[in-house]
Amino acid sequence: MKTETVPIAILLAVLLMATFAVTLKPVDASSGTWTITVPDDYQKIQDAVNAANPGDTIVVKAGIYNEEIVALDKPVYLFGDNKQSVIIYHSSLGFAITANNVHMTGFTIKSNEQGQGHAVDLADSRDCIIEGNLIENNLVGISLYGSSSGNTVSGNVLRNNERSIELIDASDNTVSNNNITGALVSGISLDVSSGNTVSGNRISDLADGMGALMLWKSSNNIISRNILFGGNPMLMIECVDNTLYENFVMDSEYGVVVGASSSNSIYGNYFINVTQQVLDTNESGQLSENSWDNDKEGNYWSNYSGADSDDDGIGDSPYVLYENNQDNYPLMNPVDISEIPEFPSWTPILFVLSIVTVAVVIYKRKI
Repeated sequence: MKTETVPIAILLAVLLMATFAVTLKPVDASSGTWTITVPDDYQKIQDAVNAANPGDTIVVKAGIYNEEIVALDKPVYLFGDNKQSVIIYHSSLGFAITANNVHMTGFTIKSNEQGQGHAVDLADSRDCIIEGNLIENNLVGISLYGSSSGNTVSGNVLRNNERSIELIDASDNTVSNNNITGALVSGISLDVSSGNTVSGNRISDLADGMGALMLWKSSNNIISRNILFGGNPMLMIECVDNTLYENFVMDSEYGVVVGASSSNSIYGNYFINVTQQVLDTNESGQLSENSWDNDKEGNYWSNYSGADSDDDGIGDSPYVLYENNQDNYPLMNPVDISEIPEFPSWTPILFVLSIVTVAVVIYKRKI
């Protein structure tokens, strides 16, 4: 009798353990971290975050999720299903990130009240990655503030937000390859923020008179290889020691607007179909003085009428902007933008092709 009882007891124990294991989050044996699935394990994203340990992965399946604030106060990996995981937040804030090393991708994020709320806030956070999300119809799309540094905001699509991406007292971050349309106030803005890299972004279809790239009291930032259409593409107020190069500014009233901003380096940019290339607002009662070339090449100005007698691609005479500001090496050759369609009829494929075209032009200039 005893010999039969032991195997049965063992079998029952095994079955019980298997049943229990099914109810647990699956574990990644190599790292000791768990994967939580919403809504399988938890109906709410916040409940999944609360249950997670640092380093855990939270997978959110396609669907519509109504949340209050999703507070990310620990390092987790948060993955949506190719923007089919739609987060509608019913408060002033969608995702509040206060931890370091948070990775968030694959979501559509919007407020339940159009034009209200912050979709994603990073407060005093470091080394986070916010990429591949669709963020639309918010007051603010993505905000980095409170000494947030070392973060990457890349490959997001931001549509019809009043302010799409803003950095306030945030340094050494990277904002790259985002596609921003329909911003009502600003595409990307830096306020008292230094040492950041803003590169490869496309900003278009802005409200009249608004700024695509706006810098306020910010220094030592690199602004490069962005494609800017409409509005007032680049604005700098009380800024020093920033570098703006190889940006493409097209179809706008102003190319660069400066006020009390000197010692900035601006070269290798293309200003095409711009009504007034540079405007100095004379904020402090004194005109700004900036460098408009790097002692080898300057910028392309579509209304430059000088000659190029030696055919080296550099104008023979300087392009005078205003008092104490001139481009000594104006570029002669424009980019070919005949294949770029009118907005807003861009498709992702055409956008990729345009980036390739820009890269080819830059490459040819360097060889």
